[in-house]
Amino acid sequence: MPIQSIERAIQILNLFSYSRPSWGITEISSEIGLAKATVHNIVNTLEKGGFLQRQEEIRKYALGPGIYALGTIMANTLEINHKALHPAQHLSRETGLTCRVAIWNLDSALAILEVDPKETELFAPRIGPRLLAHCTALGRALLAHLKKEDLQAYLSRAELSSLTPHTITDPKALMEELERTRKRGYAVNNQEIALGRASIAAPIFGSGGRLKASISLTGSPGVILGEEPEPLHNLLRNTAAEISSAMGFYPGSFHSARKPVVSTTRKRSMKTS
Repeated sequence: MPIQSIERAIQILNLFSYSRPSWGITEISSEIGLAKATVHNIVNTLEKGGFLQRQEEIRKYALGPGIYALGTIMANTLEINHKALHPAQHLSRETGLTCRVAIWNLDSALAILEVDPKETELFAPRIGPRLLAHCTALGRALLAHLKKEDLQAYLSRAELSSLTPHTITDPKALMEELERTRKRGYAVNNQEIALGRASIAAPIFGSGGRLKASISLTGSPGVILGEEPEPLHNLLRNTAAEISSAMGFYPGSFHSARKPVVSTTRKRSMKTS
């Protein structure tokens, strides 16, 4: 298959999302600007490979089991997932909050791990796996620690869309927020994705100080950003530091690294009300 055909196949696969899981040939053709005959040939090839499947009742296509199989293999073999799972589980149980881990991919935060405490019910719909970077805590924790040239490239391409009245959409304001993120060691999302929902996230580094991922806690604004938020924020930063250490990060060898936060609140559980 020519390289151009592979690129077009990737374009088609990247159209599928939670908000739009099914696409017709005409819709795909219009969206990516290809002739319907070309789209039809590529879609047929993807269907034969198990990466797409036809939904006969609506004459559209959805992602196929081949995608799921590859995604499962990736999730189960990622080093960050192996190193982050137990610390994330402990953090979720101790705080009573949903904990997520994400990596940087295609100008967004790609959620690769999610842990929910058994006693906590979900109060909002799932928002992953691919999350907007400019208005999520997971995304901002990653953006704040990208190389300068990569951050500038992102800002030149990204559409800073507004999801709530609280969403930061001005590039200058976003840069100021990213600077605050670097200084305090964690990112904040206060009802910028959904009203009544807040989150904080801290970066995870690997050997040589390379940015590997981010880890977040999500809950109501009162819990995440309440009158005494420091104990919760310290738990998050300590967990990020623990995972970073497991990934081969040694703060003393990286000039801009932060020392792990020493929490004095491990004995006190912080359940949601």
